[in-house]
Amino acid sequence: MEKKSKYCCPLTGKYFCIGQMLLFKEMNNILICDVNAKVTEKGVWCNPNRNDIEKAIKNKVFDRLLNKKLKIPSFFIESIESNLKLKILNLLGLSKKAGLLEIGYDKVLKAIKDETVDAVLIDKEADKLKTLFIENNDKNKISLYRCFSREEIGKAIGYKKVLCVALIASKLSNALKLDFYRLKEFKCD
Repeated sequence: MEKKSKYCCPLTGKYFCIGQMLLFKEMNNILICDVNAKVTEKGVWCNPNRNDIEKAIKNKVFDRLLNKKLKIPSFFIESIESNLKLKILNLLGLSKKAGLLEIGYDKVLKAIKDETVDAVLIDKEADKLKTLFIENNDKNKISLYRCFSREEIGKAIGYKKVLCVALIASKLSNALKLDFYRLKEFKCD
């Protein structure tokens, strides 16, 4: 088992695994957030909490950390959220192509009972499904996510509308769970 190093967030002083953090860097004197950054890239790695990032922008913390007077676009915060969502939806499509996705209510329930999945994504408005999955999940410890509409889920995997999908346990599902964590922390739900 590999040892996971924790890094200090310069905004809060708290420690996080680097995979849970967002990379901020400067490009042509403009602050950017690279949601697809590899852990070896240089820049300022920060926790993904929206409030901390907004406070840092307001107090010009990134200017001091990167030693430059930075321009920050008015849509900067919204672009971080939309880029995180887009990354997750792209990974969902990739997991379908790799055969690592169970699609539809019956297949998802069967996969949960067979304990072959470690994450379930359901439509954000499907409250009845949420309680059903929580009841079935007491012993399995499967992560449940409700961030997207059925249209968004469907479009990502090539269907019109999809109520729920389950990610078969794999390295890809681990990457998706990290991105879900970052999105959840960023949205402050």
